[in-house]
Amino acid sequence: MQTAAPLRRSLAALFLALALVLTALPRAWAAGLQNSYGIQMLSFDPAQILSIGNQAPGQCSLYALRYARTVLDGTPCSGAGMWSGGAVWSAAGYTDFSGDLSTCLNKIYTELAAGHPVIVHLQNTTVSGVSKHTNRTSTEEYHLTGSGWQVVNYPHISTSAAYGHWVCVVGYDASADPAHLQESDFFALDPARVSAGGTLALTRLLNGTVWTQNSPLKVLA
Repeated sequence: MQTAAPLRRSLAALFLALALVLTALPRAWAAGLQNSYGIQMLSFDPAQILSIGNQAPGQCSLYALRYARTVLDGTPCSGAGMWSGGAVWSAAGYTDFSGDLSTCLNKIYTELAAGHPVIVHLQNTTVSGVSKHTNRTSTEEYHLTGSGWQVVNYPHISTSAAYGHWVCVVGYDASADPAHLQESDFFALDPARVSAGGTLALTRLLNGTVWTQNSPLKVLA
């Protein structure tokens, strides 16, 4: 009987340590999907994304990760512990996913349907019929107004052919055909410009930009 009290104290300490470990892990919540003026989009507070703002130079991966956790957790993510010369994906509960283009697009669609933002690695593609910025990752921004989305022609460019550009995909065109998905069906929070003068901006992906040969997706583990 003399061992009962120490045993109880040991078990209590064990449970406390386990609780601390669990609270330190990223929460794997899910966001609901809603139709926002023709875009089937994960639910989030635009003000929280705007409070994080546009990326610091060279940190698109970190900012994409911060947006993803903000959408999942419902509170602005500071990014603490998520950067070490590059995004630390596992610190936010994200992991690698790769495959051919069709596989990647299907994965993005099913993850969004499950309420999970997807972080996507983009590379420039050549766009014909434009006078400048021929090589770009996207062409169209969608600015949120009180009456819907205002479409703005605003090219986004990956400045590094070696490292590409990371975005956080949060929605898809409500008319998209799940059996015939293409990159331009999807909309992202692009760290280069989520805030267009204080207005939330989504970026429509451009066909030919998902970098399938170089770590194309980061998905919730």
